[in-house]
Amino acid sequence: MNNKDIASTYNEFAVRGASPAAIIGMIYEVAIKELNRAIRAIDEKKIDDRVKATNQFFRAITELRTGLDYERGGDVARRLGRFYQIARGEILDASIRVDRSLYEKHLRLFSEMREAWRTVEKETAGAPAAPESAPVRKVTAPPPPDPEPGGFSWSA
Repeated sequence: MNNKDIASTYNEFAVRGASPAAIIGMIYEVAIKELNRAIRAIDEKKIDDRVKATNQFFRAITELRTGLDYERGGDVARRLGRFYQIARGEILDASIRVDRSLYEKHLRLFSEMREAWRTVEKETAGAPAAPESAPVRKVTAPPPPDPEPGGFSWSA
């Protein structure tokens, strides 16, 4: 078993017992790790490493976006979806232009969001699981920070 298999097995077991907020936190951890890796690759002028890290960041974003429940999550889910869309677009632009500052910006934003999810996880820890027939209890994370002051919007 190589190191990748060990890490994969460990993560699988960690996720099995994790709350939804903890799983989201783990995905944010991956996104943050990959943003850091991309920044390091820019500094070291390692194009392949930057591209790989950026692609891994995009995979984390995809996981976060596909987990959104727009019906139950309402405005928070829509705002998170927009946040992820903007992040993806700006990091794509950063990768093309090799713009370290955009990577750093999203590193800060994703770190803030990770902390918000840690708070949600602590507040919901130990709460009894809802039975299948019971309505799902709504857990609301703080809305994501606006990517830019003044409500910057991005679209493709």
